[in-house]
Amino acid sequence: MNRFSIRPMLSALLLLPLTYAIPATAEAGSCYGYLTEMVRSSNFPFRYVGKDKVNLLIDDDDGETVQAQLLFDTDGTGTIGWIKYTPATRVLLNTSAELEEPVELSFDAKFADGYAKCLAGQQAG
Repeated sequence: MNRFSIRPMLSALLLLPLTYAIPATAEAGSCYGYLTEMVRSSNFPFRYVGKDKVNLLIDDDDGETVQAQLLFDTDGTGTIGWIKYTPATRVLLNTSAELEEPVELSFDAKFADGYAKCLAGQQAG
């Protein structure tokens, strides 16, 4: 092998760790990472676990609303609540306590922007 054929391989190896460092927002072409960060930035009542330990398990995404469980890893997996997000109105609801009367949550709008842009990019592509 000459030095010119090694250079592209070395460049690829240097970029390899970046594929594992990219946030969940870009994971496998999914936009759900933005929802995870949106929930983490919200005023959801995280009582028994830090916000950074919470992940989402998408229960339903019908294109108009997304419903998800909030989970954290333990020796098993713990569910701490449920949310519902409506992208068109940018309303995030805590549906954990009373499904008939969900509680609207406040959150960092940059994650709603990121989610909307990600969805638009997927529809365009």
